[in-house]
Amino acid sequence: MVSNPCTLASLRLIATSDLHASLMPYDYCANRPNSSLGLGAISQQIADARGEVQNCLLFDNGDFLQGSPLADFAATSRRRRAHPVITAFNTLGYDAATLGNHEFDYGLRFLSEVLANAQFPVVSANIATRLGTSPARDETLVPPFTILRRQIFDDEGRAHVLRVGVIGFAPPQIAEWDRDQPDGRVHTRDILAAARAWLPRLRARGADIIVALAHTGIGAIDPENGSENAATALAALPEIDAVVAGHSHLVFPGPGFPASPAVDPVRGLLAGKPAVMPGHSANHVGIIDLRLERCGQGPRRWRVAGAAARIGHRSADRPATTPALQHALAPDHRATLAWSRRQLGETAVPLHSHFASVAPSAALALIADAKADHIRQALSGTGLAQLPLLSSASPFRAGGRGGAENFTDIATGPLRMRNLSDLYPFPNTLVTLLLTGSEVADWLERATSVFHRIAPGSVDAPLRDDTVPSFVFETIPQLSYAIDLSQPARFDGQGRLANPDAQRITGLRYQGRPVDAEEQFLLVTNSHRAGRARLQDPANEPQVVYTDGARVQSIFVAHIQRKGRVGGPPPRNWHFLPMPGTTVSIPTGQGAARHLDEIAQYRPAALGQGADGFTHYRLHL
Repeated sequence: MVSNPCTLASLRLIATSDLHASLMPYDYCANRPNSSLGLGAISQQIADARGEVQNCLLFDNGDFLQGSPLADFAATSRRRRAHPVITAFNTLGYDAATLGNHEFDYGLRFLSEVLANAQFPVVSANIATRLGTSPARDETLVPPFTILRRQIFDDEGRAHVLRVGVIGFAPPQIAEWDRDQPDGRVHTRDILAAARAWLPRLRARGADIIVALAHTGIGAIDPENGSENAATALAALPEIDAVVAGHSHLVFPGPGFPASPAVDPVRGLLAGKPAVMPGHSANHVGIIDLRLERCGQGPRRWRVAGAAARIGHRSADRPATTPALQHALAPDHRATLAWSRRQLGETAVPLHSHFASVAPSAALALIADAKADHIRQALSGTGLAQLPLLSSASPFRAGGRGGAENFTDIATGPLRMRNLSDLYPFPNTLVTLLLTGSEVADWLERATSVFHRIAPGSVDAPLRDDTVPSFVFETIPQLSYAIDLSQPARFDGQGRLANPDAQRITGLRYQGRPVDAEEQFLLVTNSHRAGRARLQDPANEPQVVYTDGARVQSIFVAHIQRKGRVGGPPPRNWHFLPMPGTTVSIPTGQGAARHLDEIAQYRPAALGQGADGFTHYRLHL
């Protein structure tokens, strides 16, 4: 029997991305319920979206394994059951998933053990355990693609078998970001190179339509080789029918993206193909509705005749976790609560990140001190112990794309495991580099790329460049220096040299004396930051002189337990150069008002709360 060539059907694709192990509607760091958090908060929304249509598939786009105290607990506990994220995906019936960069944070062995319990395919075409002579000859870590054979019903109620090809991609930078993992490393390919190699094979194996789960940002239509943001160019490939993008924690379609010939942020199109980027931490779901037409002839039995892409927002009146998910996650939730409440020591001062990028911070000083203390002991008695030891620290939770609640704010008193995840949420390992004085200066210059250039006489000019993640900023408490905001940033947000003649860091000193350009220093950083440094300047790769595979979180725990009571006023080692008659504005969290004395030198004045939930302050430079 020959099918009618005009047979029509609809298929809905629902996608999550960058969940970061946010599962339950509970803020473990703050130790209180939060109905706006987690996969649980949108599980009913997913169920409703499925229930609206006959034909539906559910995907996750990577970065699901790391990012919450629940994830830290799951990675450190001895387990006989599946990882809670996998439990959640299995319970909700995900059809497929891909890997993001943070799936590798706990090491390859852990990742392999976690994926063994997945009741759905996990795909990635550009991550390999061994590179071949071409991408198609690589030994990929997981299958590059899969074909889902699903029964669908057309508009007349007739059943058909649809073959949906699903292919995955991740940032190729993973190879450097995770190069220092103690249990092995992976290799990566450029996203487009891998796509061009595997897509024809996927089509040849009978895929009617192809969905790209692309853990990559939305960038140029013609990106440079190895681009971290290749979703637009990927969508332009002829075999691709729909794209789920991610990684940058933004929302698409939406006003956060400028329109261009290749990007339609209103209709949700990349290179004319339907695409979504559903934010992060389950704050949104992406929904793509495909209109399919049965082909009368040719190798493809179905083609996409029309599409609509949109973002599903949380519904205030449907926040409850579905009973099935609540039941499935209850044991891990209880265990995480007990683990997160365990006391490690106590802090003598508040530890917060409200002003960590505008003034010295007690929280960052504590992190830097713990890292330096570990390396100081490890290198004792060696020749390296004679070199000046520096240690850097970044504010990981400092607003930005994480929103107005994305700040660390720990009161004086007990320090618990949940506070550790708050202060240092990433399971990076410690890495010690050998740098010259000029390289140390450039290290700090890169940190200042989070700031806009401020013209003298400006009134309430935004200080922070929101296109640069807050974690790019870091400080080195053992050095003293000033930041000249009237200068352009020497490096762009990716750490690449942008203005060779610019110099924001001035008066750089170590123990009161000027830092010599050729003087050697040891800098204690983390594995991710060392990987970024290699990518920023491949011709001048920093020399790693010591790494023992120790995770910064474990070092932090040991430091607090050994000392018992930690924290103190931070060294006033850096400041902005004065700019008389000039004011800037900064966004902070609701608790910032309790700590205004720490930035008294800038005469802070409240400007009110914005529609984004941030409390804004004026600073006098």
